[in-house]
Amino acid sequence: MGLQHASDRQSFFRMIEALSQGDCLEVDSFSVIADSSAQLLGAVCRIAERGADFVSLQEEVDTRSEAGASFFALCRALGALDQEKPRPRRRDGIERAKEEGRYKGRRPIAVDESLFDSVVSLWQSGEITAREAMAKLDLKPNTFYRRIKEREELKMKDYKKAERELKEEIREAAKQSRRDLDELKKQVRAEAKEIKKAADEKIELHDVEREMRRDRIRAEAEHHETVRQMKKDVENETRELKKMLENEG
Repeated sequence: MGLQHASDRQSFFRMIEALSQGDCLEVDSFSVIADSSAQLLGAVCRIAERGADFVSLQEEVDTRSEAGASFFALCRALGALDQEKPRPRRRDGIERAKEEGRYKGRRPIAVDESLFDSVVSLWQSGEITAREAMAKLDLKPNTFYRRIKEREELKMKDYKKAERELKEEIREAAKQSRRDLDELKKQVRAEAKEIKKAADEKIELHDVEREMRRDRIRAEAEHHETVRQMKKDVENETRELKKMLENEG
């Protein structure tokens, strides 16, 4: 189909149904295709779902450009937000089903996880566009961006879990360090007591040796005095005996 120009609303919506991947639908202004922002949003989302581009000449919107791609992304996000809001009746039915335990939520679209990761990596690195990524995965924009949001939330949960586990490990390591430090302090105090006890015993032994040395010196002095006195007594007795012998002669 390539590039097509819709001059009125009827031809615009007819052309949307014939759009294919890589086509581009052009209008003179937003007023050609919608009377309200909700209508405009719905129309743009339908174009995005078909993997086509959109151009509005008056508003200078071209989704083939970087700025236009941002406009497309905003419309898709708003469209997804609107779709996430259940209608009153449906919401009441969901609430009743939840109360009765019958609500299982939307059935997830099966996606090859490894393929999804590789394609998203290419898209995030700028090697392919979001439209190309959706085409490779065969996903509509709402599903594609919802899956990315879920992946980011899961990564954040994993990060927070790892952060909690790391903090717990740090706390346990700190507790163990305190226990080890307390045990080391006990060992140091016990060794200090043993050293003091040994020092005290050494001092007591030194005192005993010193006292024994004094006793030996004292005993030796007394012995010398006794020997001197005995010599003196012997000398006196010898003189007396000699004197007696001289008188007898």
